[in-house]
Amino acid sequence: MRVQCKNCLKNEVVEIPDFTQSDKNGLLELYRKSPLHMVKGLMVNYKVSHRDAKYIVTHISSEYGHCKRCSFDSLDGEYIKCPKCGALNFNWKIEDQT
Repeated sequence: MRVQCKNCLKNEVVEIPDFTQSDKNGLLELYRKSPLHMVKGLMVNYKVSHRDAKYIVTHISSEYGHCKRCSFDSLDGEYIKCPKCGALNFNWKIEDQT
């Protein structure tokens, strides 16, 4: 999947791997430990370039449904542009795999 954020400096298009729900759960766990852990996990486990890994981490919503950039708190898609500020959000929700 290709994504783009209108608020990023160069308005670059980035290719995102097709993550499974299990992948997203693991990456979010790494993110909660430290965004740097997630960057390294993306690079090592998914062969994502350093630039793209940083891009992904920069756009991860810290809390499900909340925009990473502004105060909007009703995001309802997984890869969604905020209707208030236009920022791209990776709005992933940890789901039970059982």
